[in-house]
Amino acid sequence: MRKTVSFLSASIAIIAIVMFLLHRLLVFVPEHPITILKNGWTVTYHNEQYINTNLEKLSTKVGSSFSRGDTITLTYANPLNAPNVPFPYLFFKTQYSAYEVYLDDTLIAKEYKEALRENTFVGMGYNKVALPTDFKNQTLSIRLSVVENDTSSNLLSPMIGDFDDLYRYNLSTVYIPLFTGVFLIIFGQVFLSISLLFYTKSSGVSTQVICSLLNILIGVWIITAYECAEILVTNAFSTFAEHVAQFLMVPLTYLLIYDLHKRYNNKVIIILGIASLSFSTLFIVLHIFGIVHIHHFQSPYLGMSAISIIIIASYEYTDVKNKIKNPSTRTLMAGVCVLTLMFLIFAIISSLHIYIDYRQNIILVLLPLGAMFFAVVQLLNYFIFMTHAFSQKREYASLRQIAYADNLTGLPNRASCDKKFLEFNNSDKDYCILSLDLNGLKEVNDNAGHPAGDRLLKAFAEALSSTFSDIGFCCRIGGDEFLVLMEDVDKEVLEKRLDALKQRLDELDKEDPEVNHSTSYGYAYNSEVKEEDTHSVFILADKRMYDYKRRYYSHMMTR
Repeated sequence: MRKTVSFLSASIAIIAIVMFLLHRLLVFVPEHPITILKNGWTVTYHNEQYINTNLEKLSTKVGSSFSRGDTITLTYANPLNAPNVPFPYLFFKTQYSAYEVYLDDTLIAKEYKEALRENTFVGMGYNKVALPTDFKNQTLSIRLSVVENDTSSNLLSPMIGDFDDLYRYNLSTVYIPLFTGVFLIIFGQVFLSISLLFYTKSSGVSTQVICSLLNILIGVWIITAYECAEILVTNAFSTFAEHVAQFLMVPLTYLLIYDLHKRYNNKVIIILGIASLSFSTLFIVLHIFGIVHIHHFQSPYLGMSAISIIIIASYEYTDVKNKIKNPSTRTLMAGVCVLTLMFLIFAIISSLHIYIDYRQNIILVLLPLGAMFFAVVQLLNYFIFMTHAFSQKREYASLRQIAYADNLTGLPNRASCDKKFLEFNNSDKDYCILSLDLNGLKEVNDNAGHPAGDRLLKAFAEALSSTFSDIGFCCRIGGDEFLVLMEDVDKEVLEKRLDALKQRLDELDKEDPEVNHSTSYGYAYNSEVKEEDTHSVFILADKRMYDYKRRYYSHMMTR
């Protein structure tokens, strides 16, 4: 629990530092004045005129929404009197509407005029209209033709200024969503690549893959919902991408919850996940084929989201009740809960249709911080995962060392030798087994003590390994018994190596005269036995080793 709280506290601290630095770095001061045409509009709708209107509160006069086919004419009552700028532009936002822009009844721009007849998806977003250099003292009119039913009647106040200033001003008002969206997309892609790299090598990577995909979707949603990509894509594509990301986040969240709680009975979440994915796919397909435009499915989406919020809350409650101690699960679930709370607040505020642009409300501008929290939590969780993976790897290596290596000499042990025997039995190559047995180990233990005996064993193991490791597999199979298993080795090469081993043992006698460094040996090839299996070859090599040992001791007795 303490570790989880520490991680969450660290996440909040990191976000606070990043936001502070962003605020200091991205403060924007326009080079030229920007004029916001907020009050003084005359609105003509259904043959009625509404004088001196604030477009952002138009719904109080004409109702909350427009219908498909409605025409609304917006005329700014006062002649334009904006300051001189190098590249004068008009910025205004439309929702599912075609538009025409007039100066003194002269058409200067139009867009999407065929959309109503051809049922084209228009989307929502900012429109940028270049103004003539002599636009001053002329009357501005904007005529909107609504393409979709239930289009919000509130409109954002148009702005006039230099193009660069207007564009940078718009981005500066949503620098938190902009940074968060870009960060999440890059973060998701990088971590997806890293996770896929480890996918076949480590367990538990599936969670990282799901989170990476979720990050990318959230990033796309934020970038498009806050109109941060308007210079790169059309309004129609941006709105489509916004809803696609929204719809796919629900089934992906179900998948994440399922992955974090595999120990539970997850039949309900599996059914809901498959159902939400099916509906989301259906919505997208219907839009692509022009049957029903995707934004009309906002209500079903909110219904699916409400169910997912209940499910997430129930799983979090169960985790707390059961006192789940897995720091990874607890940390990620905390991130998911904060992310869910963010979307809940967003859904409530946006469903009230008070604002037509998310930058109009400070709470909506700050909501992406919930997504940033989710990303930072994953980053910290990744370190938990990697730390666990490396410690697990070290533990496995240690167990492997215990299971397959001799503790005293460091050579492979009997278990490793048996594995090598099996490999040789399954191979068609010629092989040789060299059996070695130390001479006089018992006498050394009895006369000089076990430390001297251990010193003899280690010295012999080093000598054997340095002599044969490049051509064979050296191992200690017990006590004073050693084996070398070799493939495709000539008898002449083997005899030279045995002579080299004898010389090395003679050198050890001089270095440590307290003990006698000598060995008896015998070797056999698989071609020498009828069965040609490792057991038969080993028996023959061992017999020859004992024959050598008898000759060695008989020679010692005659001396």
